[in-house]
Amino acid sequence: MSSDTISQESEEHGARVVFLVPKNHVKTVKSALERAGQLDRSSKIVPEARSESRQPNTDNNVDTPPQDHVKFPRLVCDFVKGEYVEPSRKHERSPDREHMHQPRMCIPTTLSYPPGIGETSADLIEESGHEFKSALLRSLRLDQLFQDIALAHHTAVDSFPKSPLLKSPVHKALYEALSAIQKTLLANLDLTPEALVSAFPDGYSVYKPMLLLPSNAFASSQWKKLFPDGTAYPKMLEPVWRRVSEAVGATHVAVNSPIPPATDATSHVDGEAGPTQENILRSPVNLTPVYGDFGPHPTSRTISSPTVNDFAQALWVETKQNGIWQIWAPLYTMFSRGNIREKTRILNLPSVTNDFDVPSAAVDLYAGIGYFAFSYKKSGENREHGIQRLMCWELNPWSVEGLRRGAEKNGWTCKIIQGEHLSRLHTTDTGVQDLMSPPLPSDGGLQDVDFWVFQASNEGAKSDYASMATRWGDCHRWPIRHINLGLLPTSRLSWSVAVDMLDEQRGGWIHVHENIGIRDIKSKTKETEEKMQNLANAHNGSAVGKQAKVEHVEWVKMYAPGVVHCVLDVHVSGAL
Repeated sequence: MSSDTISQESEEHGARVVFLVPKNHVKTVKSALERAGQLDRSSKIVPEARSESRQPNTDNNVDTPPQDHVKFPRLVCDFVKGEYVEPSRKHERSPDREHMHQPRMCIPTTLSYPPGIGETSADLIEESGHEFKSALLRSLRLDQLFQDIALAHHTAVDSFPKSPLLKSPVHKALYEALSAIQKTLLANLDLTPEALVSAFPDGYSVYKPMLLLPSNAFASSQWKKLFPDGTAYPKMLEPVWRRVSEAVGATHVAVNSPIPPATDATSHVDGEAGPTQENILRSPVNLTPVYGDFGPHPTSRTISSPTVNDFAQALWVETKQNGIWQIWAPLYTMFSRGNIREKTRILNLPSVTNDFDVPSAAVDLYAGIGYFAFSYKKSGENREHGIQRLMCWELNPWSVEGLRRGAEKNGWTCKIIQGEHLSRLHTTDTGVQDLMSPPLPSDGGLQDVDFWVFQASNEGAKSDYASMATRWGDCHRWPIRHINLGLLPTSRLSWSVAVDMLDEQRGGWIHVHENIGIRDIKSKTKETEEKMQNLANAHNGSAVGKQAKVEHVEWVKMYAPGVVHCVLDVHVSGAL
């Protein structure tokens, strides 16, 4: 039984289901309801009345839960206390403090309360209530929390006046704009502005000039009525999106989508079927424009071989984190605001902020638009012997262009080596001025270039860097002390290259990004250290052995349930 079916069976009744949830599970339950479009956004999440708080059930038998976990007490809200209470106990005195348990939180939903459950005999409560609760939690993928979640109900009419306008500027503008459009459009679909706003998620991001909505923005049953095919947005709603975007200072609106590990032609490129292939360019192939001109639709050519004109026609957006600008084309390049934790950490790493004996360089083998590379560069500002130069490798030409634009906006110089120029770097040809486009400055000015960006696979990174010394001398090869490996779910194919590129004499740090199961972090840390040690031994040959050690494991963010985006700081010693 789906949660939509549960809701539809008794939608003529005014009672709504309320989840009673321990505080540590509130985020999980709220997110599940948001994904299903069944969180009541017109009502607040408030503590359960203290007189009704109960000890969590410790019975491990899910098949025979106690009556307390399937009963549906009727609740009303005490606006003075800010709590849900049963009417018969609304004026009872609270028990002594030592007898009170930690209150659960009441999460209101738009799910209709089934008639009969909890209103007749205990047999009906046990049987129907258990079945209803099991089906409901299963439909929301919350069945693992059966023992922790209790259900109640409240009547929306006498408990909470609807107030969908006050959630955020987006919700307020959305309600006003929906209320202004032709009434028959919504009425014919049995929709109201209140219902649509209530089913609209809280989260959104503003990357000027774009308002980016979450992937579940139109996932609810209410919005699916308005957009039955899920992708086409009627032109008659353009005034709605114009008003919503203006409310946050934007001019464009899009719906986000995760970056897929693989792509096929039907998902994005030219509309033709084709074989599935690894998404090595990390392109956001399912991001959907809703309002505004995002430029021509991506094709296989514009994705892999864009021209200057393609760059000019595309929409570019920007954001500022830690005082650092980043710029990208959202139809072609990803951006994750959740990585700000790691960006901030880089700025304050002792191994980064402590001066070395000479200026140094850092390497980013998966540079993107400069996600982490910019933080390494920022850390070296106003320091005589900090990180002065970044050597970057990136395959996606749109990311390379975003890196260039971002570097220039931050006041840094950037030179790109690509295509024929990259091939000529490895030859004995002379003529530095011909090598790049735009031309490089004189040899004396090369030392001042902040970002060297190789639009190429990082497999040849060590050779690329060595060729710089061959052509321009060792003065342009500063010791590499930090290497960032920011590819998820794993960057293992580049570990050997990273070990080889660290400064031979001084050693340095490799920052390994990995998706790791929470239960596997300890074993994966040990495994990573052993593999890095083996690579260091192989690189070192018969010389004095280098030591590889994982000094720290940083939890950046949850990537998926039970999976953490981690960064392992691996120190590899040098000969000094």
